Amino acid sequence: MVDEQSSRVPIDNIRTLLYYLGLAIDERMAQYRRGTPYENVRPSDVRVFVRASRGTYTISDIARELQITRQAAQSSVQRLIKLQVIALKTLPGNKRDKVVMITPKGELASRTARQQVGKLENEFAEMIGSDKLEELRVSLGVMLEQLNITLKQQA
Repeated sequence: MVDEQSSRVPIDNIRTLLYYLGLAIDERMAQYRRGTPYENVRPSDVRVFVRASRGTYTISDIARELQITRQAAQSSVQRLIKLQVIALKTLPGNKRDKVVMITPKGELASRTARQQVGKLENEFAEMIGSDKLEELRVSLGVMLEQLNITLKQQA
C-alpha cells in the first residue's frame, strides 16, 4: 500500500509498475518483430490493428475506443495500408466514414501476433509460474472492470 504520510510517491506504486511493464512489453514485442516486414511498426499502429481485427469499425470508432484523435488513428491506418495488412471499405450511404478491414496478409500478421503474445505469456509464466500469471490476469481484469464501472458512475 502507498504510505500517504510520505512526501514522495513510491517508485513501486501500481500505476508506475504497469506503465513500465507496458513499455517493456512493447519493446519485447518489437524484438519479436525484428527481421520481419513489420519490424518498424509502431506500438500505436499495433493497437489500431488489434482493434480493427476485433470487429467492424470505422476510423472514428477506433479513435474513440483507443482514446486517440481521429487524425492519429488515420495516420496509423495509412501506415497499415502501406503494409497491406488492412484496407478501407466505403459504407453504403456514407461517403465520409470508411470501415477498416483486415486483408489476407493482415490475417497472417494477426496469427503471427497471437503466437508472439503466447510466447511472451510463456516467458511470464516461467518468471512467476502459470498459476500466478493466471491470478494476475484475473486480478487485472477485475480491477479494470471495477475502475471502468466507477468512472462511468462518476461521469
